Amino acid sequence: MHVRASDSSAGSSSAGEKRERRVDTRIHWSNPDEGWIGGKTTPTTQSEKKEEILGERFAELIDKSAASHYQFLGVSAKADMEEIKAAYRRLSKEYHPDTTSLPLKAAAEKFIELREAYNVLSNEDSRRFYDWTLAQEAESRRAERMRMKLEDPYEQDVWNHESVPDMVDRLGGKNMKLSDQAMTAITIDAVIILFSICCLIYVVFFKEQY
Repeated sequence: MHVRASDSSAGSSSAGEKRERRVDTRIHWSNPDEGWIGGKTTPTTQSEKKEEILGERFAELIDKSAASHYQFLGVSAKADMEEIKAAYRRLSKEYHPDTTSLPLKAAAEKFIELREAYNVLSNEDSRRFYDWTLAQEAESRRAERMRMKLEDPYEQDVWNHESVPDMVDRLGGKNMKLSDQAMTAITIDAVIILFSICCLIYVVFFKEQY
């Protein structure tokens, strides 16, 4: 009995050592995005999603805006920070009260507008929000123009126009059946023509004989 108990305890201790020696071969990522082949899973902001929806048309829509900070600076919507800084420095000399050649009141207004444009476009978050606002306004104006164009009576006539086939085409080459009134008018015209011909024949051939 004692020997068997010793064997049992020895066996259980050996099994425990095997369990302790077992190594965890799984990979533990410190970042949940690491190791995921499908791409980044971190949710993007709402403005980024909307910008992705517009795709390549995003910058084009911004450039079509009637008045924007980009147009004031003389740069495109794709301009990087260095281009924006260069435009700001150039216009600062033009509109600054100490160096401007414009009237002081006009220069001061332009300089304030320049500062506002630079403050918005020099910050990544404010620029992203500003870009999305411009694109949304440009798209709304385009949709409104399309709606007004479709509601124009002349445009509707053009879109709804259907070419009217000739009378023979509509009848498949067959003669059109005339109404009773039309038949009566044709009969009267035929009688008048026939009477005129008879009178002409009488005058030419028979009147000289008398």
